[in-house]
Order: sequence, then structure tokens, then C-alpha cells
Amino acid sequence: MLKLSANVSLLFSELPFLERFGAAARAGFAAVEAMYPYDQRVEDMARELRAHDLTQSVINLPPGDAAAAEKGLAALPGRERDFEASLELGLEYAQGLGCERVHLLTGNLPEGMALQDVRGLLVRNIERAVRFFEPHGIIVLLEPLSLQMLPRYSLPRVEDAIALIEDIGSPSLRLQLDLYHTQMEQGNLAALIERYEAHIDYIQVAGVPGRHEPTVGEINYAYLLDLLTRRGFQGWVGCEYVPRADTVAGLHWARDWGLLPQR
Repeated sequence: MLKLSANVSLLFSELPFLERFGAAARAGFAAVEAMYPYDQRVEDMARELRAHDLTQSVINLPPGDAAAAEKGLAALPGRERDFEASLELGLEYAQGLGCERVHLLTGNLPEGMALQDVRGLLVRNIERAVRFFEPHGIIVLLEPLSLQMLPRYSLPRVEDAIALIEDIGSPSLRLQLDLYHTQMEQGNLAALIERYEAHIDYIQVAGVPGRHEPTVGEINYAYLLDLLTRRGFQGWVGCEYVPRADTVAGLHWARDWGLLPQR
């Protein structure tokens, strides 16, 4: 059976952040994920994880200057020291939370540049991140993000992420496949899952359009989740969506498909 992780940055938003951990556990989740937990004390989050017997399945590494809408530093020339500092802060949180995966956002392209202009820098920075986290048993994940959501993002297509993963060639560098972003950017989800399953470590789901529950929109998640099950996918499936109303009521899809216990 597939394993679901609740994104507590988006789910249970009717509650204060730290109370969302207990709510996720009561709903039947065994794990949580968080986008940017760095405004929380790692000790407080770790306490909630222990209290509710939850796994922290993934966190994003710090994105840079949020006020400037930065989405990662790896593709930005001249920001190498800031990038290294983001790795150190990410490690502090990952270790404190017992988290074995970090999502490395590659960042927006500098004005006037294309991916090929910064690819060498990207490779060096990703390699640096892998070398930094690997001794601690932490996997680095790359996630393509749609240009419809982030018009200057450096890594919008799955093929570009796979090329980086294969060029670097480390078992500690894997793909986080967000089916919402991938559908928005290129579609062909089932074929991509089958083609790149050896590289896929983590899946995220949300309906398209709207980023609501997976049963809302054009993606046939019943088929895709069954495909993942049949292909023997062992990783987490992150529920990274915005509930249309009450979070728990909106989880009927997961209960109906046997992915969460019936209430």
C-alpha cells in the first residue's frame, strides 16, 4: 500500500502550525512534510513528531531571500556562500527532525540567461549538496517546477532534472516528482513514471487546476496511484494541496482508496 505524507504547510491550515502534526496523526497519516519550516524552532517540531509517532518525510532547503521571491540559490552566480549557508541550516533541521530527504530548489534563472548558461554552476552546487548531506544518510531531491507557477524557474521539465541526476551519478541524488507541477508543465504523467521510475524517490499530488484534492480536476489519480502500486513504488506520496474546505472532510479520497483508515 502507498504511504501518504501530509503537507502541514498547506493541510490543516485552520490550526496553528504545531497543532497540525497531531491533526495529521489523528487523520491517519504516518508522516508529514513541510515546505519551509525555518520560522519554527526545530525542537518544537521534533517534540510534535515524537508525541504523535510521525516521520518527517521531507523538507525544502532554505530558498534564499523570500522577500525577493527567490526559489533556491543553486543557479545564481555569486551566491555560493549563501548556498553553502542554506545547506548548513537545512542539515540542522533535517537532523533535528530525523528527516532523511531534503528538496534542493535550484532557483530562478538570472535575467537574460537560459539553463545552459548556468548548468555548470548547477552541477557544481548540486554535487556540493550531495557531498554535504551524503555522510549523514540524507538524500537530496530535485523537483521540476512548472513555468506556469514560477516563470523563471531553472528546472521546469522532468527530462532536465533526470539529465542532472544521471550526469552527477550519485545514489544520494533522486527525483521528487510533483504530479501537479508536471501536469501543468508537460503532462504525459503515466509515461514519465514508467520511464523514470528508477530515479523517482518521492511523489507529490494535487488536483489540476486549482491545486486542491486529487479527485478534483483533470488528472486521473486513481489510475496513477494504482500504477505506482503495481510498479512497486516504495517511497512517500506527499499530499501537497490546498483543501477546498475542511481538511479532514476533504480526505475522503484517501479513505475511499484505502490509503487512510476509515473514520
